[in-house]
Amino acid sequence: MSSLSDRAGFSLGSSFRVRRSLVSRIVAAALVPAIVLGSGAPAIAASNTLTLTTLDRNGKKVTITAKAVNLSTNSTYSVKSNKPKKLPKGSYAVLAAVKDGSSTTLGVRTVKVSGASRTTVDARKGKKVTLGLSPAPSGEGLDGDTVAQICVRTTSLRHVVEGSDWDRSLYVIPNSSKTYAFAALRTWADGSGRPGSTQYAVMYTTTGVPTNPSRTIKQSSLATVNVAARRGPSGGNSSNFVAQPTGRSCGSDIYRNLVTNELAYRTKVKVTAGKWDFRAGSSGSAKDGSSYNIGGYTATRTVAAGKSYNLNFFRSAWGPSTRLPVVLNGRISYSLNDMFADPGFPRDSAEVGDKATATLTFGGKTVKTVKDKGWDPHGTILEYKVKKAGWYKLTNKASRHYPEITFPAGMLSPKTNVTYRFKAKPNTWVTAPVYAITMLPTGLDLNNRAKPGSSTNVQLKLSRLKGEPDAKLGKNPKVKTVTAKASFDGGKTWRSVKVKKVGGVWTAQVTNPSSGAVSLRARVTDTTGGYTDVTIIRAYAIG
Repeated sequence: MSSLSDRAGFSLGSSFRVRRSLVSRIVAAALVPAIVLGSGAPAIAASNTLTLTTLDRNGKKVTITAKAVNLSTNSTYSVKSNKPKKLPKGSYAVLAAVKDGSSTTLGVRTVKVSGASRTTVDARKGKKVTLGLSPAPSGEGLDGDTVAQICVRTTSLRHVVEGSDWDRSLYVIPNSSKTYAFAALRTWADGSGRPGSTQYAVMYTTTGVPTNPSRTIKQSSLATVNVAARRGPSGGNSSNFVAQPTGRSCGSDIYRNLVTNELAYRTKVKVTAGKWDFRAGSSGSAKDGSSYNIGGYTATRTVAAGKSYNLNFFRSAWGPSTRLPVVLNGRISYSLNDMFADPGFPRDSAEVGDKATATLTFGGKTVKTVKDKGWDPHGTILEYKVKKAGWYKLTNKASRHYPEITFPAGMLSPKTNVTYRFKAKPNTWVTAPVYAITMLPTGLDLNNRAKPGSSTNVQLKLSRLKGEPDAKLGKNPKVKTVTAKASFDGGKTWRSVKVKKVGGVWTAQVTNPSSGAVSLRARVTDTTGGYTDVTIIRAYAIG
């Protein structure tokens, strides 16, 4: 079972761009002897061997490949059962999954290797893993499985053995040692997210492997997450929704896809209390008929029993992220590659695939131009050594670009622009004294459309986040004005719209046309003369 990684960048496929940090750091790597999967293993004495015997649930000897973890060094070794394996002297956790035609049994044994050592994993000692809900889930087409893990919890690295009851029964062999932990995740899902549907994901974890690994969980103890996955700005033709427990001593790398749909959808997701990563991913069809994973982002939430929460993915007005230019040791530094961020998750682009041109001017003259033609594997950064103190203007113009796939007709947010005007001087380590602007149109339907002739409030959220640890944030500049414009012809002409504070948030009030789409432009100017100007073409649709 593959796993999702941390919230900001776990991979859904090889098409993800690897982004380069603004401050490069070189990490030295040491060569590891070929026999060791981990590191730090001492020399192997010929007299120290481990023979692992594995028996299936019928008592028949079977041959498998298990994992032996040295509990002192974290070194990991592959051990083929029923055959002596040379190992360094020490104490080991031996993790095994024994399969036959109808079952998988997980087991772990602690064994001290010194001389000719032996241990046995006997699947007949396994106890069945079953997770249920009371009352039982109801709904059409609900399907799913249980995934269980046994984890070594006393080492600095995570070591697990995993199994599923997808096509066979699942058992675990009890072990009371606190060296280990047990986790099981059960899901019930229809996969469609159709109106009125409910998906379920329940988690059960213990220290040690319990003698009774089965549980029935009351539905009243679950939290409810109301999920909306919209359509319009994504470059893909389908999206999926994944639930993954996190922050557990075991089971934090188990995940299950609950919904995959080509249409916008709303669904309820009921989960056990605790910390979860909820992720929406997008994929598109390539011209050769294959499918590409092109993006996704994660909401990490700690949920409580009986409480309800809301999550919205793929909202309209994808624009520049909240990452600001920085000055590092007197060098202006800015990444070109975060120009299409969901306003609900504004730190990074929601999907990969863009072209960009960034231009830096000083005293009315261009001093640096950098282009990203698309798919630079390390990302593209504008860097410029500040020679004179004064006002600099940095503009980045970006467009969506993914040559392998065909973008959906009428895709929203195909182009964005941003301009920052700020003061910089040599030999400094600061975040540019400007704001990021995130635009969030409200009151749209699941396809990010406003009613013809209606009025839409667009929230203009101002923020200043510290993107680099060495770049001082400093005081926020005092806001002088916030203005906005709308275009109904794809950015050819613009008209000013009223901006006022609504509930403490700057809000642009747009009177919508009878058809087409609305492009947006907003500017925040501070009292020193610095400003940020953001443009999003086809921010939301009319329908």
